[in-house]
Amino acid sequence: MATKISTRSRREFIAAVGSLAAIGGWYRPGWAEGRVWVPPATRRPRVIENAWIPMPDGVKLAARIFLPDDAETRPVGAVLEYVAYGKRMGTRRGDDANAAWLVPRGFALVRVDVRGSGESEGLLRNEYDLPEQADAAPLIRWIAQQPWCNGKVGMRGWSYGAFTALQAAAKRIPELVAIVPAVGTENGYIDDVHTLNGCIINEQVVWGAIWKSNMIKPPDPQLVGERWQRMWLERLDAQIPLVAEWMRHQLIDPYWRDRILIDYSTIQCAVYANGGVMDSYVNSVPRLLERLSCPRKGLVGPWGHAFPERGIPGPRLDWAVEECRWWDHWLNGNDTGLMDEPMLRTYMADAAVAQSYPGDTPGRWVAEKSWPSPQIRATRFFPGSDRSLRRGRARGGKVEVPAFVTVGGCIPLLSPNDMAINGPTEQSGDDELSLLFETAPLEADLEIAGNPRLDLRIEADRPIAKLAARLNEITPDGRSWLVSFGVVNLSHNAEHTAVLPIEPGVPRSGQLSFNYVSRRLHKGSRIRVSLSQGQWPILWPSPEAARITLHLEGTALVLPVRPKPATEPAMPIEVIHGAKGGQQLELGSKPALVAFEGPTNARRVRMRTEMAPEKRVMQDIALTTYGNVVTFDASMTEGDVNSYRMSLESTRTVERPGWRVTVAADATMTSTPTHFVVDEGIEASLNDEKVFARRWLNRIPREGN
Repeated sequence: MATKISTRSRREFIAAVGSLAAIGGWYRPGWAEGRVWVPPATRRPRVIENAWIPMPDGVKLAARIFLPDDAETRPVGAVLEYVAYGKRMGTRRGDDANAAWLVPRGFALVRVDVRGSGESEGLLRNEYDLPEQADAAPLIRWIAQQPWCNGKVGMRGWSYGAFTALQAAAKRIPELVAIVPAVGTENGYIDDVHTLNGCIINEQVVWGAIWKSNMIKPPDPQLVGERWQRMWLERLDAQIPLVAEWMRHQLIDPYWRDRILIDYSTIQCAVYANGGVMDSYVNSVPRLLERLSCPRKGLVGPWGHAFPERGIPGPRLDWAVEECRWWDHWLNGNDTGLMDEPMLRTYMADAAVAQSYPGDTPGRWVAEKSWPSPQIRATRFFPGSDRSLRRGRARGGKVEVPAFVTVGGCIPLLSPNDMAINGPTEQSGDDELSLLFETAPLEADLEIAGNPRLDLRIEADRPIAKLAARLNEITPDGRSWLVSFGVVNLSHNAEHTAVLPIEPGVPRSGQLSFNYVSRRLHKGSRIRVSLSQGQWPILWPSPEAARITLHLEGTALVLPVRPKPATEPAMPIEVIHGAKGGQQLELGSKPALVAFEGPTNARRVRMRTEMAPEKRVMQDIALTTYGNVVTFDASMTEGDVNSYRMSLESTRTVERPGWRVTVAADATMTSTPTHFVVDEGIEASLNDEKVFARRWLNRIPREGN
């Protein structure tokens, strides 16, 4: 007879491990209000430090495998994490922590380096490249066929690992039964570091250098032996000018169609997507829930680029319990009750992060049985020539959007994690240089959940123009707090597959989508829409200064209004309040302060920040890493749309006695009215002696950007 176990906290459960260890078998759900069941930690773990997994072309991928020690006689479901950050020099601590929770509860964790990274053979020339995607099926089949696996495989991962999980899921690999993608996306053109709604962004340069410095790290000689240096030099020699390569694909073309999900029906395995409203990938969660037809769930928290247990800002969640319930359901066939719960859980924030950080963002968890939710209604607000924003009928008239392109310093980074250093601040400074529309004070609280949008009717006097919008809450004290923001390239078609040059004097319709948000707007506050031609330093300006005219008739703010129910379904995951921690952004050592010089119409703006090296000592493998040392520098002069200069340098070092390797990458981008100019390079040294260096200088024609 199975014993029933109820728990709310993994800490409570761990405390009970001693008594549970003597009891064999699995445990069926025992339910109480607000409490959930997870399998007990009764299995002893063991680690295979390095295993070689052959691919059809002869390349061997390197894996670190965590198993219950009796898995060959009692096979288990396997959870794969497939990323390019190096299982030895990059993710070791995190892998150990994940395994410490999963393996004793009856799962295998298989951490694999994509080809050309870590200790894996082959070459890595780009992100999410086609050979990397092709390896997923034979890799998953190899895992499923091992004597310690029950034939079922899942994939988990945040950021890069979310991409690889979603791409593998689209391959319809029979052995892949479920995935948990966190803070990632199925559409890297829309949501990743390249473009934002068709607009080139500075993250092309930021990530281009940071990712490049990761790609050129060496394998560990302790695992690959004397061939390590040959493998390393081959990696260095195979590199391409990555930022320039990305800039050659400014529209969705065959390059992008190979890397994004176009047919959502191809994903048939179960999906549990999660993200944070402060993260640039947040829109993927509601989009997946809406477009997929497979079993699916979603979670959106108040944090940035992290799994829920490490989210900043809080409150965080005891995510390990929830993930374990997911895997037990899909890999072991135990009905944990998880799939009977709401499809989406989202955090309804009561304030902007800047109002409460470093404390938790105030609010509550809410749930929707399905998504899109039938109870959420599109509510329209129409702008007036008096700068009002009202419900009712559309009103006529025209108004110009100010031409300032250095607006945006109040949102310094696209996806911050260290909110004290580079999160959005109070918005009044940017509002002063923007076109504003504002409601009267709200007569009652208004809650929204979803993607607000602007329906637009515009004209411009140049063929290419861009628009940025911020949705703000103006509290009774007059301060302006960010709710969400978005940008749009007005010269692209809706699918971003073609440039449709704007014909001067001819109005055209379009839409600007704000990032997903769940937020309570307070009685007595006002809702403000703030429009500008710039969102610096995130958005790259148009090639020519443009005059943009907004037609009020045909323009509307559309809010996804959610009625507040009398009760919400209980939150089964333990909420962790007041906890500090999480993962800081790569650029998070010194404040990303924006400096202004000169009069407003000709001011120079600059943002510069540095990250000192973080020393990590891994005594068990006698390895010390220093990384990532970053210098970020962005500047622009108002009145000159082609004065934007963006640069980033990234350096990493790894050493053990008698062996020290340093790699560095840098990228700088500027523009002319017709071209982007990209200067990028890499170099590497062994024991402080330079062994490799290469630079590239490219001019890439602007294509609707």
